Amino acid sequence: MAPLREELRPALAAALEKRRRDDTVEMAVGREMRRMGLGYQDYLEAMEAVRETARRRGLPPWKAVEAVTEGR
Repeated sequence: MAPLREELRPALAAALEKRRRDDTVEMAVGREMRRMGLGYQDYLEAMEAVRETARRRGLPPWKAVEAVTEGR
């Protein structure tokens, strides 16, 4: 997988910071992507990075978002 583009990291960080109690990762990331004017392809790229990180490291989804955001 290619490294996540830097312009997508703020959207992931915002989703992590602004998540609602019952939000799924997909809902929160999608909402922040739209707020930042990013497109569906950007959403897919970000979610691919999150899902791959979760799968490879055995992390829960929100911990995977945190890891991708921090570049770990």
